[in-house]
Amino acid sequence: MKRVLRWLPRLLILGLVLVALVHCSTRTQTPPLPSGVSKQHAKLDLAGRSVSVTLYKPAKDENAPLVVVAHGFTRSKRYMAGWGGHLADQGFFVVVPTQPGFADHELNGRVLAALVEQYRGKRRVALMGFSMGGLTTLIAASKTPVDAWVGLDPVDMDGSGQKIAATLKIPAAVLRAEPEAWNMQGNARLLAEAFTGPTFVLKIQGGTHLDAEWPTDLFGQLACGFVHAPQQALFRRHALAFLRSTLMNDAAAAQLLSEAKSDQALSK
Repeated sequence: MKRVLRWLPRLLILGLVLVALVHCSTRTQTPPLPSGVSKQHAKLDLAGRSVSVTLYKPAKDENAPLVVVAHGFTRSKRYMAGWGGHLADQGFFVVVPTQPGFADHELNGRVLAALVEQYRGKRRVALMGFSMGGLTTLIAASKTPVDAWVGLDPVDMDGSGQKIAATLKIPAAVLRAEPEAWNMQGNARLLAEAFTGPTFVLKIQGGTHLDAEWPTDLFGQLACGFVHAPQQALFRRHALAFLRSTLMNDAAAAQLLSEAKSDQALSK
């Protein structure tokens, strides 16, 4: 008993140190909100759950295209805040939720579909998901009509995403990193092969899984590999170009995608 009491203060100190380390390593640095973009937090009742969302509104919102952005496994909406501000700065109305189901992909898909219905109005709509969010946005696309889908190094589970992709005729973009454990050895390429509609596919050479997350944290990078600014820029540039081309009929964006396809074909 005396030995336990003697070690107890040390164990408490160790516990506090570990808590502090986890807290520091999971902090994110949200990029500054672009000028003219407004941000609003809300709590919504969707699919029987209370869901925390952040809305990013462009300076001019006259039925601006809607983009619903989904985070990856164990993450939350703050890990996709950079995408929210960036896309809103480019004229999109962006909704970023914290998905309520830890690993309940079907529930998360229902929530994302309900979000689309909540804010669709007369807008054109795209779903965009990172990692696990790639699968949950595909599930959502099977439940409500959307105009486009973007996967940011999406990860499929048990082939369920491939089955859904095979039924969708909408334009799709698959931006993937190098194969690694955290993206199921790059099984996004199987998703890309399953789509039957117009599909833009780009492998980001040298990209890690978290290059598609924005912002990320130290804890994630220690586990999944450190991010690289050039590869992050490629994810952002081509995701934006796809959305602008598909939802806004932007000819310059379509040209950028065409050139990227040509460059990739030449490099093979």
